[in-house]
Amino acid sequence: MVDSILFVFWRKSMKRSTSKILAIIPVVIALLLAHSTLIAQDAKPFVGTWNGALSVMGQELEIIIELSLDEGKNIQGNIDVPIQGAVDIPLGEFNIEGKKISFKIVHAQIQGDPTFKGKLDESGKKIAGEYSQSGGVGTFSVEKQ
Repeated sequence: MVDSILFVFWRKSMKRSTSKILAIIPVVIALLLAHSTLIAQDAKPFVGTWNGALSVMGQELEIIIELSLDEGKNIQGNIDVPIQGAVDIPLGEFNIEGKKISFKIVHAQIQGDPTFKGKLDESGKKIAGEYSQSGGVGTFSVEKQ
């Protein structure tokens, strides 16, 4: 008898919980869609081809960064370092907060967690900031083409 009363109580409790969960699902989906739209809007000023230089350990290397949005409106990109013969090296782990952007070179053969952290200037035509790899730190500056 006690078992059947507990079962009925548990079943009613589950029905209430299920209806609450089902009511929340559309809200969660809407928030996720809004978040992805905000990410895409934040990324738009960074989309394009950026040419400039990376300065590290007394050396200056020409770099070309290409940033775009994929079909899901997520930022993606690659980098070229012509003097090293490096072309279309993938970039990833993007983080955009207002005018600040950070990203990493994500290539299995490139070690040391190469990371770029920069800020878009007021004109929207220049990103400058810090570059780090294997504990070494340098700077980079690129201009939109």
